[in-house]
Amino acid sequence: MVLRKFFNNATGGLLTALTSNNNTNSEEIQQLEAMGFPRERIVHALNATDNNVERAAELLLLGVSEADYPTSSTAAAATAANGHNARDNNGNGNGGTHVAAHNEDQMRRAIEESLQVNQRQEANNLRRAEVASLQNNKNIKNKAKVVNKKTSKTPAAASANVIDLTGDDSKPAATISKTKRNTAVKSAAAVNAGKAAVSRFSNNKNTTNNNNKIPSPTSKTLSQTHPNVKLPTKLQSKSKEEQILRTANRVKPHVMAVDTLLRVLLSVRSSPDNIKFRVIDRSNANYVQYVRDVPGAEDLLLAMNYRRNIQSDKNELRLERHLVDDALLYLGISALEQMRESEEYKLGKKLRAFHAEMRRIGKGQKEQQNLTEGEMEVRLQYLTKCPKEPPVGRGAIMNVQLGDEREKIDGGLASRRFDGDDTLADVLNWLGGCYGDELLERLRSREWCLCDLNRYPILPLDVEKHQNKTLQYIGLFPSGKLGVRLSEDSWRDGDEIMDDIHGSARGLGAASRSMLY
Repeated sequence: MVLRKFFNNATGGLLTALTSNNNTNSEEIQQLEAMGFPRERIVHALNATDNNVERAAELLLLGVSEADYPTSSTAAAATAANGHNARDNNGNGNGGTHVAAHNEDQMRRAIEESLQVNQRQEANNLRRAEVASLQNNKNIKNKAKVVNKKTSKTPAAASANVIDLTGDDSKPAATISKTKRNTAVKSAAAVNAGKAAVSRFSNNKNTTNNNNKIPSPTSKTLSQTHPNVKLPTKLQSKSKEEQILRTANRVKPHVMAVDTLLRVLLSVRSSPDNIKFRVIDRSNANYVQYVRDVPGAEDLLLAMNYRRNIQSDKNELRLERHLVDDALLYLGISALEQMRESEEYKLGKKLRAFHAEMRRIGKGQKEQQNLTEGEMEVRLQYLTKCPKEPPVGRGAIMNVQLGDEREKIDGGLASRRFDGDDTLADVLNWLGGCYGDELLERLRSREWCLCDLNRYPILPLDVEKHQNKTLQYIGLFPSGKLGVRLSEDSWRDGDEIMDDIHGSARGLGAASRSMLY
C-alpha cells in the first residue's frame, strides 16, 4: 500500500511537472506570501507537500526546519522530468528510452528516501518515549523516597517538599508550580510506567503494614465493601457449650467416632490424673480410621481443652491436668449419650452390623476350602441350575457388589457373563453358588434387598415377583450392576413403593419403572 501510494503521488507530480515548468509564480506562493512567510521557505514547503497550500501552511506555522520536510515524490519526479526535457530540447539526450529509465530511477529513489524519512521519525519517537519512561521511573523512585522518609519537619514544610502523585487540583500553589517545573510532555508508555510504579509502591506499603499487624489506612474491610453481607460467627468464637453441642451433632452419624469419643471422655472423668487417658496419638491406626477424618470429631476434643502438642515432634493431642474441666466433661458425655439415641446413630449402627455380615459372607466365598461338605453340596446344586456362561465376546457382564463400595469388602464382588434371555432366577442361582444359601434366604425374606445400581434413585428389586423375567426386560442387559443392600423398614414390612417410581426404560425392550414397581 505504501509503495502504491508513493507511485501514484510520483505519477501525479510527473504529469504536473510536465505541464508546468515552474511553480514559483503560482497562486499558492502568492497566498502564502500574503501570510508573511519568505518566498524560499514557501517554495520548499510547497515542494514537500505536493503544492498543498494547507499542509504547507501547517509546516510553516509549526516552524519545521527544511531538513525535516518530508521528501516529495512529486518534486523529485518533476525535477527529473524537467532535466530530461531540457536535455532533449538541447539535443543532449539519448532518446525516449533513456528518459523513461531515468524517470523510473528517480521515482524509485524518491520512494526510498520517503521510507527512510518515516523510519527515522519512528526511531526518534521510540527513543524519546524510552528516555521519557526512564526519566519518569527515576522521578517516581525519588518521589517514593521523599514520601517514605521520616523527617522532623512541620506538616506544612513536609507537604511543600512531597510531590503529589494523584493530580489533585486542590494542592498549594508552591507545590503545583514545583510539580509543573518537573513535569515534561510524557508519552503513553511513560504514563503507564509511572502508574505501575505508584501501584507497586502502594502494594509494598500495604504488605509491610500487614506484616507488622498495622492496618493500612487505604485498605477496606468486608463490612466496608459489602455492608449488607453478614458472615456467621466462627465456631472457635462461640461459647464452649455451643461448640460441644454443635460438634456432637455433626458426629452422630458416625458410630465408631461417637463410641470412641465417649469412651475417651469417660476414662478422663474417672481417672483425671492418669496421663494415658489425657494423651491421644493422632497417628494411631484406629484413631485415623474412625476419628481423625470425621467431621466435628477433633473439634469436640479441642472444645474439651485438648491441645496439639507443638513443643515436640510427636503428633498427639494432649489435655493438661490443670485444664481438665468437670463441667465440660459432663456436658460432652451427656451430648454424646444423647447422640446415641438419635435416628442417625441407630441407622449407622445397623449399617455397621450389616457390613460385618457382608464381610463374613465374602470371606466364606474367598476361602471355599474351609467350607463343610454340606455347604459345598448346597452351592454345587445352585451352580448346576445356572446356564452355561457365554464365551468372551457374547452376552453381558453382570457385577454384584456386597454392601457399599466404600467399605471395600474383601471377596464382596462377583462377576459373570449372561445372555439377554437369561432370567433373574439364573442370577440368583449363581449368587447361591458363590455365597451360599444364607444370602438368598435373606433376600427372599426382604431383610436384605437386591438393587439395580445403574438406575437412579436406587430401588430394590422384588426377587420373588421378577425371578422369571429376563434380564433384558428388567433392564440388566446389555450391562448389569447389582448391589446387596440393607432393606428399609417399609420394604421389610412388604409395603409397595409408591413414590419416586418415574424413569424411562433402560435398554432396548426393557420395562419402565412403573411396570417393575
